[in-house]
Amino acid sequence: MLSSILILGLAAFTSAHPLANNSVPHSKRATTNAVYAHFIVGNVGNYQQADWQNDFTLAQATGIDGFALNIGLDSWTATQLSYAYTVANQVGFKLFISFDFAVSPGFSDYVNQIVPILGAYLPNAGLQFERWSHPLSLFPSFKPQILLPLAPMGESSHAKLYALRCLTNLYFSALQWNSWPSSNNAPIDSTMTTAGDTYYQQELAGKPYMAGVSPWFYTHYSPSSFNKNWLYLSDTLLIDRWNEMLGTVKPQLIELLTWNDFGESHYIGPLHPTNTAVYAGDAGTWVTGMPHDGWRRIIQSYITAYKTGAAPVPGTSGESVVMWYRPNPKGLVCSDSLGPPAGYTYPSDSVWAAAILKSSATLQICSGGTCASEVLAAGINYFSGPFGSGNPTFLLTRAGATLLSGTGALAINTVSCTTYNFNAYVQAWP
Repeated sequence: MLSSILILGLAAFTSAHPLANNSVPHSKRATTNAVYAHFIVGNVGNYQQADWQNDFTLAQATGIDGFALNIGLDSWTATQLSYAYTVANQVGFKLFISFDFAVSPGFSDYVNQIVPILGAYLPNAGLQFERWSHPLSLFPSFKPQILLPLAPMGESSHAKLYALRCLTNLYFSALQWNSWPSSNNAPIDSTMTTAGDTYYQQELAGKPYMAGVSPWFYTHYSPSSFNKNWLYLSDTLLIDRWNEMLGTVKPQLIELLTWNDFGESHYIGPLHPTNTAVYAGDAGTWVTGMPHDGWRRIIQSYITAYKTGAAPVPGTSGESVVMWYRPNPKGLVCSDSLGPPAGYTYPSDSVWAAAILKSSATLQICSGGTCASEVLAAGINYFSGPFGSGNPTFLLTRAGATLLSGTGALAINTVSCTTYNFNAYVQAWP
């Protein structure tokens, strides 16, 4: 099971390096619910400070506390970290670094590749994680995603990193990266369960658990590229997973997967029509014109509920409808030499819509000349409508009065396609 581990208090690994003065035992610390989003720095080689500011502003408006900055050994890493931390300090956004050991060639020289970054950014990190400061993480679970203070930086840093390599069982928290229904990383015709969450919480034995929450998964890279061509069943994953978070799982921390991994279609950040290089390789083929911004409307309400303990209610946009659907039916044969993705028979050919309501209302979805309606209760609830040719529409009413109505901007094509695209088109109203 792919995972990450979050560690705080690395100085406690050996008796030669006692706890820092600001450290307190786990039993005396309380964890405040917080939400972070995974951000792939490797995708943003040509970002400017204004791009970082735009992302931070959108994330803060959603209720996201900070980003886990996934970094590799790209030539632009130092520049982008500088931009990110400069802007984060200006706007009060939290960051921690996630060293990606899965990338090629990967980190192999701890002294020269990792320690300089720690020295540069941990002391001024915008994130105060509980009562520990200067966190970082390593991904994958070494694979661990590790969160640790390493403060103050000094001549003992090398010894601390050596301790990190040898004593990975002394972790503060763990993130379950696997946030999609799968078996041995292969697609399955089933929805996500909480079995993995339960396992992690049992293994953590009272230490804070960071749960992964993701809206979607689809990737379509050829063997000459990243050689990834599959999907995980994601029709209602975002809402189902959040309901699990508020219901039975109740994690102390949540990481949204992801803000900008366009290649795997689980981005919740904005598209970049004038900067398509951020899409990574061929991903623009299934990402262009497929916004996911509407999902942040749902996420905002859930984050508020997660932090306050109340039931989900409409956010700053008021009562809303969010619609998502694919551009083609799953059985349509495309003129695409790569072929359909593994798991392509699992999704439903449906137009999905969720309403975020103060009180019950009736939601109608029409597509291809066929309509379906359902009375939805207060809070966040979804249902599926027909999947037909053309632009789907919806109508939200209460006591006979129209609250909202709209038409999806992307037309469903049931006749032909050049490329298999199982990404989601997402749109929100108002």
